[in-house]
Amino acid sequence: MAMSIPLPGPLPSGRFPRRQFAKGALIKQPEDRTGNIYLIEAGKVVAFFLGPQGHDVPILELGAGDFVGDLSAFGSDEPATYFQAIEDTLVLVLNQGQFLEALRNLPDFAEFVAKTLCRRLRTMKQLYIENRLLPMKTRLYAELIRHSVRDGRGRLCISPMPTHAELARRIASQRETVTKQMSQLAKMGVIDSSRGLIAITDEAYLRSEIRKALGFIGGQ
Repeated sequence: MAMSIPLPGPLPSGRFPRRQFAKGALIKQPEDRTGNIYLIEAGKVVAFFLGPQGHDVPILELGAGDFVGDLSAFGSDEPATYFQAIEDTLVLVLNQGQFLEALRNLPDFAEFVAKTLCRRLRTMKQLYIENRLLPMKTRLYAELIRHSVRDGRGRLCISPMPTHAELARRIASQRETVTKQMSQLAKMGVIDSSRGLIAITDEAYLRSEIRKALGFIGGQ
């Protein structure tokens, strides 16, 4: 599991229970009327819609420091969104009243929530631009970069290695198409997935292809 985050500001952890969700568990569903808000301390959660044909449509991936259910605390009509743990996830549980009380009375917590929402908005804006403007293979390049971290040698790596089906889900594509593109990148020496992780060995190529795609389309 990913390292947990320090609690934001003076939020007293002793007041709030923690819950553990195993990988694959649903944390919140549209029919959930508890009003609970979950602060992710460790792990990862994907937010998605369930399409009319039974296919899920991922919206955003959330990690440590993000909230699940926070929009409903402000009385907004949150779309029919599911939240699923994509790795073992630990959360801090606040009810709506506790969440709003902390916002009103704890300035550091209020700032933390505001920054979290701004970060989420930036990510969703970037995803919107990519999905509107980039062809499938370039969306894949952007997804690989976004979910990688630098190792001790300065390379971007993704570990544990996602399946091709998971990558396809994230970029609204098909597994077979992603497999073809990943094989091509491996042949070109852009990525190396021989050691149980994805190492990006030619980061400049991926970034260049993304810039070219955005620039070409933006100039139309």
